[in-house]
Amino acid sequence: MEQTKKKKEKKTIGSVIKAIEVIEFIAKSENEVGATEISRGLNYGVSATYHLLNTLKECNIIEQNKRTKKFKLGLKLWQLGLLAYEQNKLSDILQPYLKKLKELTGETANLTIMDNYQIVYIAQEESDRLVKMFTKKGATAPLHCTAAGKVLLAFKDEEVRNSIIDKIELTKYTENTIVNKEDLNAELEKIRKNGYGFDNEEKELGVSCIGAPVFDLNDEAIACITISGPTSRFTEENKEKWVKDVVRISKEATNTLKTIN
Repeated sequence: MEQTKKKKEKKTIGSVIKAIEVIEFIAKSENEVGATEISRGLNYGVSATYHLLNTLKECNIIEQNKRTKKFKLGLKLWQLGLLAYEQNKLSDILQPYLKKLKELTGETANLTIMDNYQIVYIAQEESDRLVKMFTKKGATAPLHCTAAGKVLLAFKDEEVRNSIIDKIELTKYTENTIVNKEDLNAELEKIRKNGYGFDNEEKELGVSCIGAPVFDLNDEAIACITISGPTSRFTEENKEKWVKDVVRISKEATNTLKTIN
């Protein structure tokens, strides 16, 4: 008798997920935010939002301005962030490779990871040139229109990759942005075959990027190393050379991670 294997469903707690979404909403707000604004922004009920906020405040995760009654992140998160940094040394370990890549190409070198269906910049070596690209650590960007995002997507297992693509919005930023799943999958297949990917002014006009994956001991692409700069400097001649540099440095970074692990 044929037996079908059912995947074990992951058990999650909805209130915890909502609490984290509240934290992220506050974190991404430029100023302190009120309960009503949070409620509307996340499409939560006002009463439920107040309960979440009171719980987070009790745990010192957020703080409330006594005068305005609005909320901001608390120092407890800063303390936890320092602990998380101590436990995750990826940026420290790979920083020398970013520096090496910057020196080879003259362009800004970045280290990114995937988190919550977007890329996050966790380390950078800024170009010494007058006209250059740079991004703050902790900044995020979409997956479908960045070299790092497409590279990290390309090297996910097919099932995971398809699930992510189904969930992200293929927003059009420029005329070069990929806005349909068929074209995106074709691009990802090309990246898997070549071992590197491009951003040809897909997120912002005038900005180009080249990226390659960094693998861990389990051969999972856990990060991407890229260079970014003005499109005017990404000539065909430079791109041919820089692709080799990016791929080589990413492989060196991979070998280091596998040795450490």
